[in-house]
Amino acid sequence: MGRKNVTCTFCDNLCSLAANTRDDCVSLRPANPEILQICPKAHMWEEYQQHELRITKPLKNVGKRGEGIWEEVSWNTVLDEIAEKLQGVIAKWGAEAIGISECAINHGFGGITRRFMNCIGTPNYIAPQHLCMGNTAQVHRATYGWYTTANWDKADVIVYFGQNRGSELWPGEYFKLKSALKRGAALIEIDPKTTETASLADHHLRIRYGTDTALLLSWINVVINENLYDEKFVAENTYGFDDLKKRVQIYTPQWAEKACGINAETIRLTARIYAGAKAAIIPWGVVGDMQKNSTSMLRCQCILRAICGYINVSELVFGPATGFITNSELAGFDLLSNEQKAKQLGTENYPLFTFKGGSHYEAALHEVGIDHYPDILGCSCMAHPPTLFAAMREEEPYAVKAFFAVANNTIMSYANQQGIVDAFMNQELVVAFENVMSPTAQLADYVLPGDMWAERDVLGPQLDVAPVVTFSEHIACPVEECKDWYYVVKGLADRLGLSEQFPWQDSHALHDYRLGKLDETWNESPGTVIPLTPAAFGKFLTPTGKVELRSTVLESLGYDPLPYYLEHGEEGVDESEYPFVIFAGYRERPNYNTCLRHIKALRQRQSEPLLFINPSHKDEYDLEEESWVKVSTTLGSIELMAHLDDTQPPGTLRIPHGWWKPEQPQGLSADLSKATQHNDGVLFSDADWNLDKEQGVVNLRGGVRAKIEVLKTQRT
Repeated sequence: MGRKNVTCTFCDNLCSLAANTRDDCVSLRPANPEILQICPKAHMWEEYQQHELRITKPLKNVGKRGEGIWEEVSWNTVLDEIAEKLQGVIAKWGAEAIGISECAINHGFGGITRRFMNCIGTPNYIAPQHLCMGNTAQVHRATYGWYTTANWDKADVIVYFGQNRGSELWPGEYFKLKSALKRGAALIEIDPKTTETASLADHHLRIRYGTDTALLLSWINVVINENLYDEKFVAENTYGFDDLKKRVQIYTPQWAEKACGINAETIRLTARIYAGAKAAIIPWGVVGDMQKNSTSMLRCQCILRAICGYINVSELVFGPATGFITNSELAGFDLLSNEQKAKQLGTENYPLFTFKGGSHYEAALHEVGIDHYPDILGCSCMAHPPTLFAAMREEEPYAVKAFFAVANNTIMSYANQQGIVDAFMNQELVVAFENVMSPTAQLADYVLPGDMWAERDVLGPQLDVAPVVTFSEHIACPVEECKDWYYVVKGLADRLGLSEQFPWQDSHALHDYRLGKLDETWNESPGTVIPLTPAAFGKFLTPTGKVELRSTVLESLGYDPLPYYLEHGEEGVDESEYPFVIFAGYRERPNYNTCLRHIKALRQRQSEPLLFINPSHKDEYDLEEESWVKVSTTLGSIELMAHLDDTQPPGTLRIPHGWWKPEQPQGLSADLSKATQHNDGVLFSDADWNLDKEQGVVNLRGGVRAKIEVLKTQRT
């Protein structure tokens, strides 16, 4: 019997598994004995690998874009043709006319795509983390200089904003939560719905959608005005406390009660519980990444951790790792000229993510010996997605004419789906690296068959945050002609004259190069986690060297340096016509975003996209369980199956993310396998009015108005 260490990437929890093999049979179990089980999705890796819908050979579209007339071609042919077309785009439009959207955890290589882009000269990289943890990371960086990591072993108070954890919903964190509650930790859950996790809470605050920032500002008000803050930490380690104190005076619990619908005394009580803990934590939750006030909400969370004295007690700031070729070092941002960096789309209006925003940390990094730019969570030095898609459609402020969707279902991963489809239709070259013919792949000129997590050896993590090196070993060989992403990058780099910057013949040679600083090779490595030394553990790599309660970075970029609250909403919308507030992103247990919808056992558990609506609306709309409903905003409409849910607040709608039907016909004429009929991205605008002011993230979590119409015919 052999044992291998494997990381499942069927969702973003990235569960570490122990794989035991005997007589060609593989059994999986949690690598951590304290985690009692893994979700069933991991056990379905063979069905995924061998599925009839798996793309196993390179495909070329020989019809019009979106027609889906495919021809199998060789790898040499497809790489030759892509390289030739890239050279043509660069010659005609400039290197900045190439854009890429990537989800690195889906293909296993951090940093290498950025290196390729930096070498060819384009700054226009985006990632779906823009709406999921990536913008949290940029706010943490502006406040602390790096991301915080919650210490669950110490936590005695846990504050969740909308998180619902379970054995299939981030199981690793779920078991940490259960363990903390068992030893007596208190849980405060802020969520309009009564979820499974909310039912475990000591205090469940059923907040009005999109008003989390109002609650947090009033908590800060209570903590400061009742002198519940850590005076020593504030005096020695923070910048801008007096300005913060002045700012929050208007955000009283009485004011917040009107804004967010939570009793003022409950606000005071929960603020005192949080501030009175020994080791409180506010774990990351995606709710904070998708609001009109996202930056201020995340800033408030960061501020509370700091002024209550939990930083480097129960909320750890490690800083960049050293002693290993990190993803950031591999990316080689110095390979991209300053002239090209300045062309990055989004720099003018939403610079916090961009090279311009990142430049504000250089002095602090140099002081601790970091001579490269650390790309935190794969989202630093990133273009602004809506601005990139607009340039693809409208060719302003300049044209983008070639696009790569790398292990990322791009058209379904961002808001304004129809606008992204239009952007794809205006390209000279679209390439998708995929496992199945996703709606995005259906609009490609070339579809490259990628490997999946069980088929590859991965040196991780793919995103730089924690100071560790991780290993994931293959438990199966790639099917037919499926290749890893480095094979594609290397093949294109060689054809574009960039071989010197990509000297590694294959992924194992690349792994050995990165492990060289540790005097390890892939074949001789321990195959488990290797801890690294942080360059500045406990230090704050901000311009002031302190926790910035008043952000000098935001201020220098022209934004309010202190958190604030803006009432969300869509101007000019008749609320009598659009009577509901809509909330996107319900996480379904059997699926992960747009993935896994072709796996039979999972699809049987969730066969149709559900609309959650309070039963109080039943008579008004002649609504029944499983009625098909047309949901419309001012941008577009989709069709969902009604689920009457008495935990859903009246006057609100909650919809899932990422729905399409792989079994349905492909192509634009067939609604991209129903993606344009069911996916939430059709409903939400990416225009400036619906964006967070500082980071340009799309508001999906409150304030957008919607209406419904019950359909009289059954949908399939």
